[in-house]
Amino acid sequence: MKDSVFYNTADAVLQQEIGRIEAFTGNLDKNPTVKKEQIAEYKCAKYRYAAVSRLHCMLRNCRRYGEKFRNHHYLLLPLDEILQKRQDYLTLYDNAPDEEKPDYGLYYGMLEFADTLIAEVSQKLPLATDWEKIELECRLDGYCFGKKCLEDAWRAGEKAHA
Repeated sequence: MKDSVFYNTADAVLQQEIGRIEAFTGNLDKNPTVKKEQIAEYKCAKYRYAAVSRLHCMLRNCRRYGEKFRNHHYLLLPLDEILQKRQDYLTLYDNAPDEEKPDYGLYYGMLEFADTLIAEVSQKLPLATDWEKIELECRLDGYCFGKKCLEDAWRAGEKAHA
């Protein structure tokens, strides 16, 4: 499958964020004294990293293996199952030109995946206390960031086609 403006943009922005977090935590790992002083920031960065990298890995794996899953909207099966719950997204996919279907499947599948993760974390948040609440907020922030990256990348792809 040929990489598209949508995929390349989303992949690059997510990878850049992962690199930024890795640089921050990596520097703290090299200096235990400073790490101890900034342990809260360090842990928050790791939670955000977990969220952003989860979306990034799924994006890359769907693109890598998507051609094998043409009958499943070019998505790995767990994402296709999530996408099946959204008839509005499936209609947009079905109406897309054949050469754009891989991007439509990837975008709407990833969007619904991000929304599912955001809903799961949001549901747990009201019952959380102390560090659990902070962890969930950091993960939620990472998932929302990832979703915004997908939306921005989709708009960039639309502009490129215009």
